[in-house]
Amino acid sequence: MRFLLAILMSALLACGAPPEDVAADSSPIEEIGPETRLMVIQTLGFAKIQEDGTAPGFDVDGVVSEKGDPKTCGHKDLISPEGTEGIDNQLASLVPLLELAGLGAAEGLLQSTIEDGGILIMIEVDGIDDPYNDDEVSVMVRAGQGVPLLGTDGLVLSGQTFDLHAESPDSQSENARIVDGVLLAGPFEARLPLVVFGMTYELTLYDAQIRADVTDDGGLANGLMGGGVSISDLYAIGETAAKDDASVLSAIKLVVGGAGDLLPDDEGKCQRISAALEFGAVSAYFYPEKREQDNQADE
Repeated sequence: MRFLLAILMSALLACGAPPEDVAADSSPIEEIGPETRLMVIQTLGFAKIQEDGTAPGFDVDGVVSEKGDPKTCGHKDLISPEGTEGIDNQLASLVPLLELAGLGAAEGLLQSTIEDGGILIMIEVDGIDDPYNDDEVSVMVRAGQGVPLLGTDGLVLSGQTFDLHAESPDSQSENARIVDGVLLAGPFEARLPLVVFGMTYELTLYDAQIRADVTDDGGLANGLMGGGVSISDLYAIGETAAKDDASVLSAIKLVVGGAGDLLPDDEGKCQRISAALEFGAVSAYFYPEKREQDNQADE
């Protein structure tokens, strides 16, 4: 009996003792670094004046101007739907005039830039530690290339992979952040690749700002991008389009001439017009070759 008890005690002690030949795993735990999200703009259109007279946009010049203010060449600032004063979105008041001048398809041209493919506006957010609150991320506006697959609603499907365009503008805002799930970026100089009247343009949005809700599926909703557009750039687009339709340039000059509200020159004539674009974006990816190029550039 004593012999049997001794065997049982030895077995129990052996079960509780750690194995001597198994070394503790001393390999370091792999840390997960900041996340990078890439999105392709799915919808794009002018931010228009609402029925109550308000308009989405940003305070581009940092001044609340009344009618007759020489800093805005006499144009009065707008009020946002949220009640923010000093909104600069002069183009919003011109959208009805664009239609009267025979440029009613202008907004459709913006959307066709997306649906027809060739050049896609991409937004890349880098350095994301927390997708809901992060006080330091960077935002880059890039150009993708490829014909996107569209859903039954005619919109770009999420999760697609595209090439990085060889002439991607890559305009970046380092001072971006995410506050309560809202991405905020700018001001910075955003260069937007657009296809208008069948021609490719790079339209610069000066002092640009971006605001958009970060979605759980890696996209952006209720997006707004605003800033100042050079009137001479708009004329340049019209001159190119006039090669096929001479009425386009005269229509643009008729509507935009005298509508500038930013950057007055020595003669008091504003060289830029404020504008805001509403957009939505869905998750996307670049082919691995693009990522390798970025990594080499960072080294």
